[in-house]
Amino acid sequence: MQALNKKTNALLLLLLLTAFAPNLVRAQEGFTAGFGGALETADELYGVNLRVFYAINEHFCFGPEVSIFPFQDINNDVEKSITDLNINAHYILEATHNLGVYPLLGVNYTIEDERNVQNNAISEKIEAIGINYGFGAHYKIKNVFLFAEFKSIIGELSAEFITAGIIFSLPKKHKEKHESNEHS
Repeated sequence: MQALNKKTNALLLLLLLTAFAPNLVRAQEGFTAGFGGALETADELYGVNLRVFYAINEHFCFGPEVSIFPFQDINNDVEKSITDLNINAHYILEATHNLGVYPLLGVNYTIEDERNVQNNAISEKIEAIGINYGFGAHYKIKNVFLFAEFKSIIGELSAEFITAGIIFSLPKKHKEKHESNEHS
């Protein structure tokens, strides 16, 4: 419980500090898609992260993401696999012209499987819903963002994740202006 209080205090401090950041980010509005590597910290599982976000304005974006950790050894006889599904929201604040920082908050659904290495049979399967929170940063280079995030999940399957990768701005559909000439 004391660890949770420290995490909550750290998150509140981060939110307070970012609330007084001098400039808000000038991120592009519209859709972004990205991918990266992910680390589950307790068992040191490595996986991939895929995400699609929609930026309502230059400050606020939200969207789904999935992190997949294939079966990996966690001890001599057991392997673990995790599928982590999230819908997250970010409030982006500009630290510098190209560097944005953000708190994140969202809903999580996790599927965790363990299997016995000897007989390749699933020994335990747990599915749980939780709340995730954390913080991240991205660095903008033209229409590409390099990002890194830390996320913690509160729920039956509490876990911590570190993710880093690249996000691309997806092209917007441009509306063509049609002028009609009326003849008298």
